[in-house]
Amino acid sequence: KCIYAQQQQDPTTLNGGSILAMSGKNCVAVAVDKRFGSGPQTINISPRTVLIPNSRLVVGFTGLEGDVQSLASELSTLIAEKKGRHLGFGFGPDSPNDGYSSAGEIGPKTMSMLLSHILYGRRGSPYYVQPIVVGLEKRVVKRKRITDVLIDDDNGNCNDGVYVGSDGNRNPELVKKEQKKGPNSLRFEYLPFLCAQDVIGARSTSSSFVCSGVASKSLYGTAEAMWKPDLSPNELVQVCGQAFLSALERDCLSGYGAIIYVLVGGEE
Repeated sequence: KCIYAQQQQDPTTLNGGSILAMSGKNCVAVAVDKRFGSGPQTINISPRTVLIPNSRLVVGFTGLEGDVQSLASELSTLIAEKKGRHLGFGFGPDSPNDGYSSAGEIGPKTMSMLLSHILYGRRGSPYYVQPIVVGLEKRVVKRKRITDVLIDDDNGNCNDGVYVGSDGNRNPELVKKEQKKGPNSLRFEYLPFLCAQDVIGARSTSSSFVCSGVASKSLYGTAEAMWKPDLSPNELVQVCGQAFLSALERDCLSGYGAIIYVLVGGEE
């Protein structure tokens, strides 16, 4: 009775629901449950509200459903206002001013700052929402010029600006291999970004996993036990799903199935 009374007094747990996000190697996964209730009473079974502004960003919400819908609508409006403009959002490392982002496309770090700004601005009458921001940060990796990279085919030694083999002669295969990459070509890598926030926008980032909702205590335990670094996309889905469902079995205010969203980065 004491636990039930505490849950009734906390608006963030009234409608139940939980979210878990995990990182892998160039990928992230987000698991959400389907239960919508009023305290211990189940009212509906439907996917939880999730905002997907672009292909490398997911924003999940737990908390009071009315505030969840209001916050998601406010975020969607702000993103739509900036989308397609020349300067985009104009701040943060994900802005198109770095020369490699699409015009107006918002990135994970920028979204976390924007969301934190909105929540803190309403600290007097807050949204009773605990969101998480999950995505892939796009980073540029420059390849060196042919004359700058010196390779010994066997020993890895360097010699006078020319690709040479173990016999001391020029190795055309090594030169040809590097020429295919281009003299000063670029490639992109994608780094997982996980951020959880409370009702006033205090951010908590992690390189492994974040969780939110009424089953967060159980989620921390199962995720800590099952998560491993550098998981492949298929392994990440299995680990995230098993950890999420195991935690939901220990909480009566979450559950009724789960949906997993997976973001996978690749070279461009």
